[in-house]
Parts: sequence; structure tokens; C-alpha cells
Amino acid sequence: MLIFLQVRNTLTKPKKVMKKNNNKEKGRMRNGVLSLFKYWKNITKPTHYNVVSLPGESFEFELAALELEKEDEYMSLHMYEKVRKVYDKQKSAVEKNDLLNQGGVFYKNESLPPVSAFANTSTFAWYDLCGNPTPKNVELFGNELAKKSVVVITFADRFRRPDGIGEDVLAFGAVSYMKHKLSEMTFLFAEQYKCKTKGTPMVMMAFTNSKSLAGAIKKGAPIKNPKKEAGKLTPSLFREVKTLIRKGLSDESIMSKLKIHKMELAGYKAARTREMRGGWHKIKKIHKRNFLKKVIKKG
Repeated sequence: MLIFLQVRNTLTKPKKVMKKNNNKEKGRMRNGVLSLFKYWKNITKPTHYNVVSLPGESFEFELAALELEKEDEYMSLHMYEKVRKVYDKQKSAVEKNDLLNQGGVFYKNESLPPVSAFANTSTFAWYDLCGNPTPKNVELFGNELAKKSVVVITFADRFRRPDGIGEDVLAFGAVSYMKHKLSEMTFLFAEQYKCKTKGTPMVMMAFTNSKSLAGAIKKGAPIKNPKKEAGKLTPSLFREVKTLIRKGLSDESIMSKLKIHKMELAGYKAARTREMRGGWHKIKKIHKRNFLKKVIKKG
């Protein structure tokens, strides 16, 4: 039986001691899970609940979940890392973080247990396995969960070594097989993605036994599928890029200083070229609109 501790005192803002994951597709998936988590909390209104995850080296989802915890709620956060080297590296960072280093938050050098280990109360579990749906991984999941629970699962969606995968999974695919295995739960969504252009295709799927949450999503909740981010330019970052280019910094220096990728920088440089050629009509309209506002005020 898991024990909840009422220890959520006023905490200082967490220091950025974790490694930020800059992969856009992985970030899109994480945002989708966080959106689902927020919606789950708003719909089911849990007061005592578990959150289970594999933080890796970022802890972005976990920190966001902790910041969303209300004063009258009691969350037990269980974070798992089976690789000893990664665990030892992140352990000190966890201990230095005000949000992560408190009662009710557990960072464990272990493999994820079956979801049934958290059947004592409502649970939001993100099993971001990313490996093949082998019999060992598949057996982590079942319908033995407390009411108002959610399970999010990530598997590889293409199998390089099918020998280690069950015949039913190979025949029907990971999503269809998990729908059958979790037949007492409601399927919410499945989203395919790749972290790299030539990387292994992945699939993230979500299930719940909350009728109210399933009903809300069926009616068109915004988290039915994680939405792809539009390739928009950030005005403040665009100004910084232009300033650094004027100072004569190299592409490598700009990317390092602003923490952007080569393709992002190329987009900003192309935008700068269009602006210099007078091709940015939107910017001109904004300047014109602002100028007219000033004239009207003076008049």
C-alpha cells in the first residue's frame, strides 16, 4: 500500500538542473501527455493519486505535474530509472531540486513495475518504454487499476528483431493488441512519431477507465491527439539572431548561444533575407498599424 504524505509546503522555483530535451517530436509527445494529464485532473478531480513515469534526463513532465498539484491534493510521484549510470548522474540533481526533493516523491533505480502495483488509488501512468512490445513489456499492463486511472504507453512501431515478439502482436500490431489486452479500459488515442528522420517509428497510445474522461474526449476534447507544432518564428529570438549576425558571429556560435538547431537558424536567416528585401508584408503592416495608432492618439 502506497502512503501519501501531506508535505506540500511553499516551495521555491525549481532550479534548471536537469537536461532539457530539445527533440521537437519527443517534446510534442510530452506536451500531449501533459495536456492529457491536465484534462484528467480537471475532469476526474482526484484528491489522492499516483503519477508514475520514466523521467530519463529531463524531468520536464514530472516537474510540471508537481507544479500543478493543488493544496488540497496528495500526489505520490514514482519515477524509475533502471540504468545505474543515468540514475547516479541524476540523483544529485534530484536532491538539489526543491520540488523533487520532498516527501511523496520517489526516484528509484529500478525497472518499472506492473501497473497493478498502483491499484490502490487513481493513477496517471506514463510508461514511456520506447522498446519493442515484447512479452515482458506487454505483461506490465492489465485492467487491474483503481477507478479514474489513465495509462499512456510508448512502444516501437517497427520491429527489427521480430523473433522476440509474440505472434499476436506481430499479427495485429501493438495498438490493436493493447486494445484487446486492456479491453476493460477505453482507448483514447494513438499517435505515431519519429524522434529522428531515419529513426525507428514509435507509437504512443493512451487508455482510461474513467467514463467521464473518455466521454469528454469522445466529444472532441483538445487532447484527443497531440497536435503538431507549426513552424513559427519567435519574434524575440528572431531579433537576437539578427543582432548576432550583425556582430559577425559564426553559425556555430549563434546555434550554441541561442540553443537552436541548424534548420531553425536557416529559417531565421531566410526570414532576415526576406525582411531585408521588403518581403515581410506582415511586419510592414504591423509597423504601419502602430504608426497610425500613434497618429490617432496625438490627434
